[in-house]
Amino acid sequence: MNFYKSAALALDYLDKNQGSVKGSLAAAGIKSTPGEGKRILALIIETLKYKPILLQLLVIVPIQSLEKLTFPKKSSRGSPSSQSLILVILHDLLFSSKRKIEASDLWPPKQSILKYQTRLKAELVKIQIKSGKSRITDLAKSSSTSEAGDLIRYIRYNPNSGKSLQGLYKELERLGFNRLQEPKYPLGQKEYFLDTHLNDVLLCFHGSTNWWNDNDWYTDGGIILQDKASCMPAKVLMWDWNGGEGECIDATAAPGNKTSYVSALMNNQGKLHAFERSPNRYKTLTRMLEKAHCKNVIAQRADFLESDPQDKQYKKVTRILLDPSCSGSGIVNRLDYLLEDDVEESDSKTERLEKLASFQLQMILHALKFQSAKRIVYSTCSIHPEEDERVVTSALQSKVAKEKGWKLAPRSQVIPTWERRGREDEMAGDEELAQGVIRCLPEDRTNGFFVSCFVRDDPQGLSISAPIKAEITSTQQEQQKRKNVKRPREEIESNMEDVVEEENLMEAGQETQIDQVIKEKTSAQLERNKRKKAAQKEKQKAKKMKLEE
Repeated sequence: MNFYKSAALALDYLDKNQGSVKGSLAAAGIKSTPGEGKRILALIIETLKYKPILLQLLVIVPIQSLEKLTFPKKSSRGSPSSQSLILVILHDLLFSSKRKIEASDLWPPKQSILKYQTRLKAELVKIQIKSGKSRITDLAKSSSTSEAGDLIRYIRYNPNSGKSLQGLYKELERLGFNRLQEPKYPLGQKEYFLDTHLNDVLLCFHGSTNWWNDNDWYTDGGIILQDKASCMPAKVLMWDWNGGEGECIDATAAPGNKTSYVSALMNNQGKLHAFERSPNRYKTLTRMLEKAHCKNVIAQRADFLESDPQDKQYKKVTRILLDPSCSGSGIVNRLDYLLEDDVEESDSKTERLEKLASFQLQMILHALKFQSAKRIVYSTCSIHPEEDERVVTSALQSKVAKEKGWKLAPRSQVIPTWERRGREDEMAGDEELAQGVIRCLPEDRTNGFFVSCFVRDDPQGLSISAPIKAEITSTQQEQQKRKNVKRPREEIESNMEDVVEEENLMEAGQETQIDQVIKEKTSAQLERNKRKKAAQKEKQKAKKMKLEE
């Protein structure tokens, strides 16, 4: 029993963090003998290989919903999530060499799962036949490959085009597509369904689908290719929007996919100020806005950081979207990094993340100063906490946030039905704060992504109950002069959809890179780091000598 719980806890850790399987055991606080550790590692790795198939089975046979007493939606502290526990148990029942659950017959999870043993095995055989595999074990997914059948292509309907959603359905019917009433994985080549979280605009297709090529719906801007995770920031920003409320800002607008979605959520009315600093990307932005029929967007080739929050032209701005340059670490379509040995991050990588986080925090602090702003969304396509939760907590503890009453929006305002939330351990163990932000990972069939929302004059807003020691302090940020903060030479949003709207349609899985922000540490910082490393070595040496005694 403890064997399965330990493996499930490690899976939970991997769901929330980037790292290796081996490292996840220690990070999750799992204590075991060398023999037990190897056994747990083997189960985790094998479960990851079959995870897509296991999740597919759980859609057909929703054990967690059927056995709510045994597998509650919310687990107690220190216990694994119900889904991870079900996954590791199902692996042994269906894919292990013994094909059985190695636990007492009196253990409730075993009893609950065995009720559905016959149906699970029958459905597994159906999946095997449909996949054309000669053996059950052939269903295992290689860690270094990703089949198109496991991927989803997302299409966002654009109401600004003047075309109707019903018209899109008719066009797809003409092309031979069948609209499903519920999600299905993998999808057939001619099947699609409406996304469960953005079902008013987002359609989900098979990973290899490209029906839009040379189709008027695409060329006329009736549909836009945009990853699901990338749609979330705009959706969160415009939560409970009232057309007469005010105006909006997209601080880093190019290439324009998010901008066009915000425009659509504003019913193409009012004013949406779109900033883009790069001349080349500004051209891309204007082409996109024209194609997407955005009539309410005021695009300007300007640096958001150089805008004046007190300027009269922004007096009515109540909502701001911030999606600044990031590491792009979320743009992955494979899980092979989970199977690698732990590798200590290089100083250069750590330094780069620190610089990016510093720039990202500066963007937030600038946005917090706009006099009428009430809702600010900060998002990244990064899975690193340095750019995500730590930046958010630093912003919440900043002087400007406290003076102006900025807090974090609760889960109820941030797509509450999305299950994967923030890392509690990166927010001082504050579960409520962690629930207020969104995380996405590739196994969610999206890019890796992070979404948070700051609110003001909202009684539901969440505050930090106790000071959190963050990597970036607000004091450091206030002391930095803007002229000393260098930005990427060409700001490139790392979101997958940011590149598909170029002249030639590029595939959704392509990675983009960010030019590194080059800003050397001061001699004082280098000296402090040197002393810190020396102190750590002395501490380790003393500990080793004590053990030898």
